[in-house]
This record gives sequence, C-alpha cells and structure tokens, in this order.
Amino acid sequence: MNILGIDIGTTNIEYALSYNGHMTYYTERNALSKYGLDVMTRITKANDGKLMEMCTTLRQQLSNNIDGLCSTANHPLQEIDEIHIAANTTMVHLLMGYDCHNLGVYPFSPVHIEEIHTTSDEITLSSISIPVTIAPGLSAFVGGDIVSGLCTIPCEDNYLLIDLGTNAEMVLMSHNIAYITSAAAGPAFETCSYGHASDAIDNLVYMLDNKIMDETGLLDDKYFDNGYDCNSMHFSQKKIRDLQMAKSAIRTGIDLLIQSIPYINTNNISVYIAGTFGKNLNIDNAIRLGMFPDWFTSQTVALGNTSLTGALLENPDYSITNKELRELVLANLPEFNDMYLENMYF
Repeated sequence: MNILGIDIGTTNIEYALSYNGHMTYYTERNALSKYGLDVMTRITKANDGKLMEMCTTLRQQLSNNIDGLCSTANHPLQEIDEIHIAANTTMVHLLMGYDCHNLGVYPFSPVHIEEIHTTSDEITLSSISIPVTIAPGLSAFVGGDIVSGLCTIPCEDNYLLIDLGTNAEMVLMSHNIAYITSAAAGPAFETCSYGHASDAIDNLVYMLDNKIMDETGLLDDKYFDNGYDCNSMHFSQKKIRDLQMAKSAIRTGIDLLIQSIPYINTNNISVYIAGTFGKNLNIDNAIRLGMFPDWFTSQTVALGNTSLTGALLENPDYSITNKELRELVLANLPEFNDMYLENMYF
C-alpha cells in the first residue's frame, strides 16, 4: 500500500511518502506561523474572524507540498492509496474549519476530537479523491500527533511518552490508565532561528560548565550586551531566557505528571522521547540542564518523529482513545507557578 503520512506541527509540517517500499521526505515551516508561533495565539486569530482564511492557507500549503513531493519522488498522485494526517487538536480544527472558541477558554472543549475519515478532494488537498484519515486526539492540548506516536510504542503498561514540540505533550500509562498533560514549551527549540535544538542543549551545557553563564541563565558581564557565539550558534540573553522557559515548562510537566500518581515507581517506567528535536538529543546533557529528572538516565530512548512514523502505518491502532483518561491542566494546579520558577535554574 502506498501511504502519504503528514505530521502537521505547530512550527513545522513534515511529510513522508511510502511508495512501493521507497521513502521520500519533505519538511516545511507551517504557513500558519504568520498568524502566531503558538496555538493560543492562532486560536485567538481564528476567533477574531481569521478562521476560514487560516483554513484555506493551511489546505493550500498541504496541497502544494503534496504535489511537490509526488513530483520530486516521481510517483503519480493517483497511485497514493491513503493519506494519514497526525496533528495537534488546534491544527485539526484549523484544517477542518471547526469553531475554535471553546479551545481557548477553560474547560477547553474541542468541537471534534474523534478519528476523521474524509477524502483529499473534499478538503481541497487534491483534485482527485484519495481516502484521508486524521488521527483522533485525547483532549484540547493532547492531540492526534501524540496518539499517532503511541501507535509506535511497544505494548507495555508503565511508560512515559513525551512529544517535544511547541506544545510538549505527555502521556503516562500506568495500570491501564492514561495520565495526560501538555506543557507550553513554545517554539524556542523548534524554530530555525535557534539552530538545531539538540546542539542548543549541548552548547548551553558548555556555557554553563565554562562559566560563560551561571545557573540562573545570566550571561557573564562581558557577553551580556552582545551575546556569545558557541559552535556557530549565537546566544543572546533573550535566547537563553526563551530556552530556559521551554525547558522549565517541559520539566514541570514531567514532575507534576509523576507526582499525580502517588504509588508509581519511577524505576519501572520506560521513557520515550518523540519529536524531531529529540532524535539527536543528548539525554545526559538535557538532565544536566534540568530539563529531565535524574532518573531518565538509563531508562530513556529517543525515537524521533513518532507522529509521522505512526501516520505511515497501514492500520494504526488508536485504542488509547478507549482507555480511562485523566488529564492534568498544569496552569490550574496550585504548585505549578512555584515549580515552574524553580525549574528555570540550570
């Protein structure tokens, strides 16, 4: 079966075409970035009358890139059997033109979160009709991208999947219950202006160890005004602060998720890091910066873009959506602010 998998991320859109066993990939910045770099800003724009304009923009980008990918791979569009799309809940709403008003206010209720079956011509992705499946989500901020990724995880009970993206989504499976949350990490680790994200982590460790910055993230006086160049990457004080906020959001989400299950033994949890950012991530350096807890050391595997990998499966298993779900809304937890500030330190 010839399958086109698409991962619609907040910052980037990644495509993979599996054609008679041959793979062709393409990545491009999400055209909706011009409406805001994070989902909340885009929700606000959609609710201010830009919804259909954003829907058209996203569909046109997908259509252009599908044509371009088929042309590059020299494979006819009409020979694609299925298109599978994985995306966070906000991107699905914008793609489908769903009302976004309830996504931006508590209790954050999606219009539609179930698996979607449509055709490429019906949503104007192509002129011919190709079956399209859009992965279901779990909540407003834990979407089909991580559900698609869960389809690639070995069947086991105690595991933690963290999808490192603009909206860092997390699922902790324990005793057949899915504990879910998301952390607003922002685009700091994903945007091209920050260079390769895993290199940014390594460079921050170098700067910390060599006292170019201190544990609060403050650059030494001699570098404060003009920043510091480290291995072809430039670190201004603002860039360091952005990265600190992102890593603190991720760590706080992990800690609060674990703390929500009093009986859990972290020694028995398998940890999977998803997302393109995580593919080349030095786990020890991420722990050194405080982005991950110490117990991640020997229990963590970086899997790359599991959302896209899951989208390439012929029959993805979305059974996670049938399990008991318990969601943590981090901003509603009384300990969140103090923990977030504490985790800003390196």
